[in-house]
Amino acid sequence: MVYVRAPTLPPIVLQPPRRWQILFRHPGYDDSNNVLFKLHAPDTDMDSSNDDNNATRRPGLYAQLALDACAVIAGNRTDGWLSPLRDADAARNARVDAVSTLRERDYYFHLDREPGSASGSDDPYAIVPTFREWRFPHDRIPAHWQQMAPNGASLDSIYSPSNLTAALQVRDGSCRMSGCREELQVAHVVPQAELDWWKGNDMSRYNLGPADTLDDTANALLLRADLHIAFDKPRFTFVPKPACDGSGMRLVVHLLEPSAELEHLYHNRELHASAVGIEMLYARFAWSLFPLLGAFLSCRTNRRLAFRTPNGGLADSRGFVAAALCEQFSAAATRKRSQSPKKRKPEIDTVADATDTDIAEVDKRAQLEDDRKKPTSASSGQKRRSSAEHADAEAGSSDDILPWARKRGRPQADSSSSSSSSLSPKSTNSIRPSLSGASYSSPPMFPNCPPLARAWLEAERQRSDIPGTCKEESDWARQVWAGKTLAGDEVVRWFEACGFEVREV
Repeated sequence: MVYVRAPTLPPIVLQPPRRWQILFRHPGYDDSNNVLFKLHAPDTDMDSSNDDNNATRRPGLYAQLALDACAVIAGNRTDGWLSPLRDADAARNARVDAVSTLRERDYYFHLDREPGSASGSDDPYAIVPTFREWRFPHDRIPAHWQQMAPNGASLDSIYSPSNLTAALQVRDGSCRMSGCREELQVAHVVPQAELDWWKGNDMSRYNLGPADTLDDTANALLLRADLHIAFDKPRFTFVPKPACDGSGMRLVVHLLEPSAELEHLYHNRELHASAVGIEMLYARFAWSLFPLLGAFLSCRTNRRLAFRTPNGGLADSRGFVAAALCEQFSAAATRKRSQSPKKRKPEIDTVADATDTDIAEVDKRAQLEDDRKKPTSASSGQKRRSSAEHADAEAGSSDDILPWARKRGRPQADSSSSSSSSLSPKSTNSIRPSLSGASYSSPPMFPNCPPLARAWLEAERQRSDIPGTCKEESDWARQVWAGKTLAGDEVVRWFEACGFEVREV
């Protein structure tokens, strides 16, 4: 007898997380429009004044993580500090400890005067608008990232074959977050869509293999498929946080969006051993932050921005960029960038690239093929077709475009057509498709289609029709055109043969 088990129980979540966000402000702008970004505060702990396990958890955020985020946005300015006060002089005496937990609603990120700036200048410090304008700080990564305890096995560090999946199966073997061994995918730390940024910042120097590519074991790890999707949204990132036993920094999962299950299962959990490069992880952390700048860039205020690449005169002599242009950077920052280059739509219309000589050759071959297949003896259906063509010719140019062409995709029968449900040869002729000025010598297989595109489609059919299916379908369509009666189940086939898309209603 089969033993049936009960449905799987969902994860036990003690208490739904509070949707608490902390605002980080730029002191150089007015409080009405100076919010740089918001960070979700999932670093909750129990109230120290209450020993009850069911006590309300206090939301907060690890201060060093917030400092790292502000430093990246400010162009790798690691000399800044956080304070709940806006005034710079007062804020110096109210600095937030980097190892503390942030619990206030608002904090200001302060910086000393930029090197080389005028002594009397009160311009706000510049902000990097997008990840692609951010310059990677070679040899200047924050110390707590560099001093992170080794997380990977040393025997895998020299193994970097061309097959990245096989290499990660040997090195990781399972999902680095959950430990699962099924439904695994290769997750790139620096996304493949950022190849230009990768090359522009010479990130291949950190590869474990000799190739200048993102497909290196230093830039990838195995994740379960659903976690890979969440990683690319991004719903979480990987950051260093101090171990509870004081043994140093550990690479852990940090949530960027509220999620009761992800928080319960993975937030602040250390990753399984992996040899992912610290430099790649720091770049991924930065990549996850820039979409958060959308509101700051789109609030219709001139902003002082910093660029890695030539900005083409977007900024004035003081570095300010007009509000409208800032909004364009906002759209670029919030655009999805994890799309694989292989899935992008082609930007060039291949039909438009054809030369007149190529099209003339295709038309010539198509005409010769029609003449070769034209029967020598006229059948009764062909006589009816010739009679209809003669009537159409006498009707003038107003009848050149039939109801079929006037109402695309919805053929109409002649007023003299029978109301019978079956299609007679007469009614078949009355709804034949036509193009203005087209010859009736053969049925147009692509009605309402530009001649250039129609020629290329016909050429592609002939080139790729290895089993002869298209030729058989074309011959059948010509028989119907010549007067063959359509059966009830052949109406849809006729529409599809003429290039229409038939949808079930």
